[in-house]
Parts: sequence; C-alpha cells; structure tokens
Amino acid sequence: MRYPFTLLCGVTILLSASGCEDKNSESELLNTHWKLVQVEEFPIFLSSYGDTQRSSIEFTSSNRTTGLGPCNSFSGSFSLGPEPGMLNISQQASTKASCGALPIETKYLEALPRTVSYEIKGRELRLYDASNAIKPLLIFEDRAAAE
Repeated sequence: MRYPFTLLCGVTILLSASGCEDKNSESELLNTHWKLVQVEEFPIFLSSYGDTQRSSIEFTSSNRTTGLGPCNSFSGSFSLGPEPGMLNISQQASTKASCGALPIETKYLEALPRTVSYEIKGRELRLYDASNAIKPLLIFEDRAAAE
C-alpha cells in the first residue's frame, strides 16, 4: 500500500517540475545572451570579432532580436506562440561587411526566419524548423555558462 502512494507522489513531483520548466524556458530565452555554437551541422569555434565578441543572439522582452554574425551585426523581431516552445523569428536586417565567414553567416541568418520552435536543454538553446523537430537548425550556448 505504501509503494503506490510513494509512486504517485513521485509522478506528481515530476509532472509539476516539467510544468515549471516550460514557464521558466520563456524567461531564460528572454534574459540570456546566447552564443552561437552550431549552424545546421557546422560547429562554430571562432568569430571574426574575436574571443570576447562571439556570434550570438539576444531576445528582448519587447520582442526584438539583436545579435552578431561572424561578419555583421543584425536585428529584427520575434514572437512566441500560444504553446510553450513555439517561436517565430523575422527576417533580420544586418550590416553589410564582408569577411571570410560570410557563407556561414548567410546560413545563420537564413535559418532564423525558418524557426518555428525552440527548446532549452541545460544551458543550450536549440532552434528547429517545421521539417525537423529532432535535428536543430541552430544551437546556442548560454554565454555566461561558457565563460
């Protein structure tokens, strides 16, 4: 008799914790400087800006995006969907400097408006498009966790 009660309590605690994670993920999304670590299957190790200013994105509470690509800064807007984890990002406006990493920056900026959902796992932000909910388009890392 004691085992079913313990099991029920355990399941209740797990379900409560998972509900909290959805609510907190929006807060984490909006209050974090996300450093780009992967574009599709291509890992990002360096930035044209140097070690202190890596390619990144930030989502503000006023539904604006700001960030750095390997060559240029960019900005735009985003909206969160009615369900937890839903995210739409606008086409981003960027500066037009050229550098050797421009092809990867183009992939990065083209992937942003294809985003339909996100998840935060540990200190990673993963952005997904509609065609693949398993393999992320972009992976970011919480900059504070990386330093």
